[in-house]
Amino acid sequence: MSGESNIPGAEEALADDPSLARTLLNFMREQREQELRERRRERFWRNVRFGLIALVMLAGPLYLWTIDKQYNRHRVGKDYVALVRVDGVIGSDKPANAARITEALKAAFNDPLARGVIVDINSPGGSPVQSSIIRDRMVMLRESFPKTKVWVVGEDMLTSGAYFIAMGSPNVCVNRSTITGSIGVIRDGWGLDKLIERFGIERRVFTAGVSKSRLDTFKPLSPEDERKAQELLGSVHEHFKSVVREGRGDRLKADEVKLFNGDFWTGDQALQLGLVDRLCDLNTLMADEFGATDARDYTPPPSFMSSIAGAIGSQVKASFASDSPFQFLPE
Repeated sequence: MSGESNIPGAEEALADDPSLARTLLNFMREQREQELRERRRERFWRNVRFGLIALVMLAGPLYLWTIDKQYNRHRVGKDYVALVRVDGVIGSDKPANAARITEALKAAFNDPLARGVIVDINSPGGSPVQSSIIRDRMVMLRESFPKTKVWVVGEDMLTSGAYFIAMGSPNVCVNRSTITGSIGVIRDGWGLDKLIERFGIERRVFTAGVSKSRLDTFKPLSPEDERKAQELLGSVHEHFKSVVREGRGDRLKADEVKLFNGDFWTGDQALQLGLVDRLCDLNTLMADEFGATDARDYTPPPSFMSSIAGAIGSQVKASFASDSPFQFLPE
């Protein structure tokens, strides 16, 4: 196809009238931009349709799996224990939060046919407050159901806030390689005062109350701030130590300087120190201590939307953070 105009006299007209040439060029440019917009719009909606199809393909099986799990989790044999799981970092905004776990504990203790209650914990710790609420509820439920046998079993980790929770049970068992202990409290942060000084940045903070901006990341750490932080850490640590003394009593086989310095040990070392009662796993514990072959899991399953979000990776996090400024976490 020839690039020459098929309209007689077109070239002469364009040459004689530059404004006509500009108008034609603008028209051609607008047509090209309109074409590009249409292509982008078409590509956008094609991606949306593809995303919706992919979501339906994910959500369908996931929904059926969730329903099946909720149905089958209550189909157990005659000889079973009531099971509650504590998985992951403990915090009010985490799946391992006090509201969720205490409701599960209440349901487990109220099961009249269960041979006892097992709390299966796999957690590095987290919020002292959430840990304390869960532990305290376990103690209250044991008082309300004095004939119910209760055990805690630790999996990969039973440290810090997780071990605090375990003190709500009179009996604790772990695998020989379970990381156990870490009876301490930690608060960490950053000192960025020299960084903003280097870049000539001035931080302006206005407070009513001389201590309101205490421990500000962008201010140098003062002796008074350090003293205050240690005072709070010490208070929370004393709470932790008192709970361990109450929970383990004369079963502790080492001096408190060693036990309460924040260190952690393997399961077999924890057994020698008196921090746990025996080595086991969940199935062994059910058979040996309860004569049970099955478990009815009272842990609330994640919501359908949470399952979808987890499946598509929108809630992936790589931090052991907690909503509490002070944490029961191994350093």
